[in-house]
Amino acid sequence: MVELSLVMPCLNEERTIGNCVKQCFQALKTYKIRGEVVVCDNGSIDKSAQIAKSLGARVVYEKKRGYGNACIKGLREARGKYLLKLDADGSYDPFEIKEFIKYLRLDYDVVMGSRTRGKILSGSMPWSHQYIGNPVLTATANIFCHTRISDLCCGMKAFNRSAFQKLGLTAPGMEFGPETTIKARQIGASVKEIPITYHPDGRARKSNLNQWRDGIRDMVYILKESRLFR
Repeated sequence: MVELSLVMPCLNEERTIGNCVKQCFQALKTYKIRGEVVVCDNGSIDKSAQIAKSLGARVVYEKKRGYGNACIKGLREARGKYLLKLDADGSYDPFEIKEFIKYLRLDYDVVMGSRTRGKILSGSMPWSHQYIGNPVLTATANIFCHTRISDLCCGMKAFNRSAFQKLGLTAPGMEFGPETTIKARQIGASVKEIPITYHPDGRARKSNLNQWRDGIRDMVYILKESRLFR
């Protein structure tokens, strides 16, 4: 039986996906966790999928473009008792899964990483995201949705399978981050937040994130789910 599935959405990440897959398998081996690595390809036109497959990852495909669509498809296709989502750009360290699985085994429904309570390494996050965007979104969700979390947009988080199924996630884009946190509180899931380290990604191009478009979409989602409109 697969205990832990490590799931990564992927869009044109041939520069980093290989090392991410290798590190995921190394972390599973180091901590003696029976696991798998699942990569959800979201329409890559490079060799991302081929590289991931060649290194032993199970590759699934999501035709509908969007970060959330890829995350949800990958998590749904995963076979593990526990599901952990991280990114394929090298910004999250797979060796930090040790703390995530510790709390999942203690029966927490959702375990979320917190970059703000951990370390944000130099060059890993634009100052506008670190000091304006993420803090404002996090504070808004805490005030209006009672999320009681320190890092709303962290991309490293884990779920037990039954909790994930109850969440009923549908966000197609970057709203996936706020949606997982807000819906976890809405269904009364037990949530544990743990400090993690955020690393500079290994891309040679700009991020797939569009800070203004995605920031506005996140804010609209938070307000829509808030007590103001429910």
